[in-house]
Amino acid sequence: MSSILAEDNDLVVDENTALNQDVQRYWTYRAAEYSHINATELANSKRARWLKKIMEYAPDAPLLRVLDIGTGPGFFAVTLALAGHRVTAVYMTEAMLTEARGNAAHYGVHVDFISADVHAMPLADNQFDLIVTRNVT
Repeated sequence: MSSILAEDNDLVVDENTALNQDVQRYWTYRAAEYSHINATELANSKRARWLKKIMEYAPDAPLLRVLDIGTGPGFFAVTLALAGHRVTAVYMTEAMLTEARGNAAHYGVHVDFISADVHAMPLADNQFDLIVTRNVT
């Protein structure tokens, strides 16, 4: 029985590795284009609408420690940093993190960006008040 489980587990690891490689290739290629779309949303009313919706479910505190999983070009990260929160944002593609850093710099906000697979983040448990994700399944 354990050999079956080990084989099944190996299969999952292999599938995740292949999927991660596909995701990295795709978002490396599309990073600039997708960031442009998000930059437009950051500059219009969509940012305020998202912030309002997020804060409806967030803990009531003036300063939240926020984790943005799968940040992409940083829409949620920038939105929440502009609202005065301390944000850590994780993504696995360096090209997309470059775009996110540029978006944060454009708005003059600090976000701690981390390059990591969102399935195995190098973060300690229980250090965030709020976890958000956008367009990630």
